[in-house]
Amino acid sequence: MSSRAASDETIKVTELVERARAVLRTNDVGLFVKPGTYQYPHQWNWDAALVALGLSTFDRARAEKEVRSLLKGQWKDGMLPHVVYHNGKSDYFPTPDFWQIERSPHAPPVSTSGIVQPPLLATCVRLMHEAACRQGTAADCEASLAFVREVYPALLRWHRWLHAARDPENTGLVCIIHPWESGNDNAARWVEPMIRVIPTRVPPYERRDFVHVKEDERPIRAEYERFIYLIDCFRQWGYDPETIYARSPFLVQDTFFNALVYRAHQDLVALARALGEPTGMIEDWMSALRYAFNHRLWDDEHGLYFAYDVRGRRLLKENGCATFIPLFAGLSNERQARRLVEEHLLNPEEYAPGEPGPTRYFVPTQAKNNFFYEPRRYWRGPVWIIVNWMVMEGLRRYGYDELAETIRQHSLELMQRSGFVEYYDPRDGTGCGATGFSWSAALALVMLQEEQG
Repeated sequence: MSSRAASDETIKVTELVERARAVLRTNDVGLFVKPGTYQYPHQWNWDAALVALGLSTFDRARAEKEVRSLLKGQWKDGMLPHVVYHNGKSDYFPTPDFWQIERSPHAPPVSTSGIVQPPLLATCVRLMHEAACRQGTAADCEASLAFVREVYPALLRWHRWLHAARDPENTGLVCIIHPWESGNDNAARWVEPMIRVIPTRVPPYERRDFVHVKEDERPIRAEYERFIYLIDCFRQWGYDPETIYARSPFLVQDTFFNALVYRAHQDLVALARALGEPTGMIEDWMSALRYAFNHRLWDDEHGLYFAYDVRGRRLLKENGCATFIPLFAGLSNERQARRLVEEHLLNPEEYAPGEPGPTRYFVPTQAKNNFFYEPRRYWRGPVWIIVNWMVMEGLRRYGYDELAETIRQHSLELMQRSGFVEYYDPRDGTGCGATGFSWSAALALVMLQEEQG
């Protein structure tokens, strides 16, 4: 590369870094950073974890504040809810009072939702701590360790709750009770189990997700009614975990969620060792989860991981991006990883750029040859930066460094050309969903650290 080309590239990187930081600053309301400038005005669980990770690249104190703010919403039994309503009502639905969490004896003083999201917090806290020790001074490392010591008990309680409340039968796999808990709200793998969710009563509600985002990019009405019906069930049952596990019509051992649970356990073990804390219980969770994951969720005929429908007692055989997240967690053996990558990720009929489709960018969230593939509708096909980041990091674990770098470059190009939005059309990179999206900006900062030296 010529010196001028190198200089131009440095300028582009610097500009993207500044634009990403500007999004996080704009969305900072003081106590927390909003996930989106308009669409998401409260604090979301896994968004906050990624926001903290992004903030830590230039403002560690503010990153730690983000984590503390999220933990203010932790329930007395250890659950960490998917939304914390620090700032009360807004134009977002569900509103804080819709959840009726006061029905539970475990509800915290602050308003929250009554369900969870994938546990990314331990993973991001570990990455923050290791970066502080690797890139900072000895004093920076010590200060970071003090923060880890402060939040570790809450992280452990959160992980313990996941197994106690969502795997009371000790199968090794944690269940989700609502599609929103997966983080992939309307993914195609939920079509079959949600058909069996018959809304016998749907409380009055007003959808507000069309205010800032086009209707054809959001879940359809029939799906949304079922989402609301499930919430009504949970609040009628007082959010009692035992009752919900026994009675929820939606009960799934999800590939995406459980892979992130396993990865979070790995990271919690690393934090525990840094603190000199015991790790035996966490390692027992990991051992049971790893065994159950590969024996129940891997389908050797297709060379894919599928979610397991506990109520329907069958695998949900929809080919979506969740199948690659076990790579991020290191759950796959070499043979499984090779099949995932070579038979599917590099297959242009499914995920790779090219015809049919056609697409230009990795990684669509639904295989292109899947019946439900829609390149602009939420989790039915668009590229999400969070998925690209996880797939990229997973590929590196298994030696696919060149492909990982391709996905990193695709991600940066998408953000460079279409801004920091919620998701992107894989065909041409058009931005979709919410604008000023915080985790896209945060992950841009993480990805750009390599080029910043």
